[in-house]
Amino acid sequence: MGEQKVVTRMTHLDASGISMSKMLERAEYVFVLPNQPIAPEEGAVQRQGYVAALIEANGNHWRKIMTIMAKLTAVELTHWRQWRDEMLNTKVAVVFSSDAIASLSARVFFVGNGFREQVPVPAEANVLGERHRAFMAGRRIWCPYLDYRQFPNVLIDELRLSMHNQNMESACFMS
Repeated sequence: MGEQKVVTRMTHLDASGISMSKMLERAEYVFVLPNQPIAPEEGAVQRQGYVAALIEANGNHWRKIMTIMAKLTAVELTHWRQWRDEMLNTKVAVVFSSDAIASLSARVFFVGNGFREQVPVPAEANVLGERHRAFMAGRRIWCPYLDYRQFPNVLIDELRLSMHNQNMESACFMS
């Protein structure tokens, strides 16, 4: 099996990848992403905070990724901006390999189609969305890549509703 790569905070990043940490075990949400970002410089992290430095090092594309992650995992959707800047320090982890995910109790998002061969979508999974789809089986979610063209706010709303099984505010009106 390949080495588990985890993004939790800047201090866990190195040139060979990102090592397993206690944060992964404590995370309530884990996103399995197909592409690893460029690690931000320590000075930028100290000045701006980890997420802002990550976005600066990787561009607008990673701002969108982090925003969708925040909208999916924020307790209150109205606070997603603040949550985006804090989530990797608390309850959200990002990994780049599906190895060792099976033992986690966290809600796991398999992002993009690349992981479907390694972790197939079960036949009994609930299908969410119409044009853009996500699949949910227990605490596992197979979803489109975290880009608004593939993962629009209407799908964020439907997924949040299914995850929390309650009426929640709409991401369609939270820009």
